[in-house]
Amino acid sequence: MKPVNVTPGLKRRLHPVHRFVETAFHSLRYLFLEITARCNLNCRHCGSDCQKNESPNSLSVAQWQKVIDDIAATFEPSSVFLVVTGGEPLCHPRLSQILRQIRKHGFSFGLVSNGYSLTEEKLNALLQLKMASMTISLDGMQRQHDWLRGRNGSFQRAVAAIEMLAQSNIPIFDVVTCAHPGMLAQLPRIESLLRDKGVSRWRLFSIFPKGRARINDNLILNPSQLRFLLSYIANRRRELKNAPFQLDFCCEGFLPTALDFKVRTEPYFCRAGINIGSILNDGAISACPNISRTLVQGNVITDDFKSVWENRFQKFRERSWLKIGPCAKCKYWSGCQGNSMHLYDEKMGHTCVCHAAVATESRRFFIR
Repeated sequence: MKPVNVTPGLKRRLHPVHRFVETAFHSLRYLFLEITARCNLNCRHCGSDCQKNESPNSLSVAQWQKVIDDIAATFEPSSVFLVVTGGEPLCHPRLSQILRQIRKHGFSFGLVSNGYSLTEEKLNALLQLKMASMTISLDGMQRQHDWLRGRNGSFQRAVAAIEMLAQSNIPIFDVVTCAHPGMLAQLPRIESLLRDKGVSRWRLFSIFPKGRARINDNLILNPSQLRFLLSYIANRRRELKNAPFQLDFCCEGFLPTALDFKVRTEPYFCRAGINIGSILNDGAISACPNISRTLVQGNVITDDFKSVWENRFQKFRERSWLKIGPCAKCKYWSGCQGNSMHLYDEKMGHTCVCHAAVATESRRFFIR
């Protein structure tokens, strides 16, 4: 039997059913391992408040190896993709030992990096361990990127990392950009740079008010700036429809279906706690690494991960508790369900940003 060709339009019509089934079965597919809180940059928008030195509460290599052993004993390694992150994972002095433990059990893995420390030697070592994917951050041209990342030379290092990866045989490679007001005018130049370097996938975020970005509110796009970003993505996706280059607005937040179709390849779906879990650097068990610490559900030092995944993630899979405040009577509730979980604000008890209101130029609310 030939496989059924599901068109983008049909996929979107079937999406509510797909989301329901995925939520009901909540099969773990992606597990983030935040192996370190250490970083070699000092980003103004950091959501994890990373530092130059390792946190005293971070798991040891032996503890990480045990975590990986336990995950392999309770989940089928071929069905779970491990995403190694931080901090900056390349700053971990014994990264290779953790990665060898991952490969020992047959897990596929990828890395998320700022690219500053990537060298040909390190990349070759990662590829020898069969690294399947790598994501590099580039947040503007040189002046704006270095300013946001808090270190001169970080732009040149990131571009060098992008060049190395584009010329390698890594199966999956993309670039992510955190859009902020100071770099919006540079979007065409960044796109041109990436395409010239051989990048085929570019994902764009808007910075959200968490961590350091909460006090650096000059990094947050205002409504007109967010609409500018979405318009740029929609226009370029239309113009590049048949080109070997894909750009997407990331899983940043819910958008009305007609606009979502224009700026994303896949329909909006916050999978935090549904298909995505994370183990933070101190062992805390959470959904995606960027969400509020108030939503942590356990710790691998004292709890069994699988038990926590199966029995304590109801808040992520049944989100009616978020239908309060400005979300209580919203017409988009069934598709949005309180927006992406990383935008949940524990003080307000609901999302801190409403992308749907901004995108439709509604004056109901825009919370920062």
